[in-house]
Amino acid sequence: MKRRDAAFEDAVRANEDDLLRYFQRRLLNDADAAEAFGELLLTAWRVRRKLPAEPVQARMWLYGVARNVLANSRRTLARRSQAVQRLAAEMRAIIAVPPTDEASVEVRAAIEALAPEDAELVRLVYWDGLKSYEAAAALGINPSTARSRLSVVKRRLRLALSPTATAHLAGE
Repeated sequence: MKRRDAAFEDAVRANEDDLLRYFQRRLLNDADAAEAFGELLLTAWRVRRKLPAEPVQARMWLYGVARNVLANSRRTLARRSQAVQRLAAEMRAIIAVPPTDEASVEVRAAIEALAPEDAELVRLVYWDGLKSYEAAAALGINPSTARSRLSVVKRRLRLALSPTATAHLAGE
């Protein structure tokens, strides 16, 4: 086996659980998440020569590929008929089982109200546990831009949320 192929397999093996959860948090159901994960593997395999050698950089590269796969998946969903889109929205509301306490609902609503890029940055850092520079790599932005955006977004969220939800956001 070539060294590049072995490095690719090592990177995937080390990150596969996190990458699958990435899709599970963002897609309607586990079948869609598994399909997107499979597409990630195929896509990443095709361009494995671009895989960075350093493990952290390889992880961020895989998240970047996952983000592109997710965007393609969402474009495919957008091409479906309006009836299918309405059904998908209803299913998402039924299937999603986020915490239902008042603070969690308020925090989720505030995140959803953010610009899509800001909301995804918050999700990557706070839901997926990436560091800001790792999320920046996955989003294809400068790490200092990510830190700056996070700072601004956290300030905006604190102003928009009730004291209880703000404490929930801070993990208190």
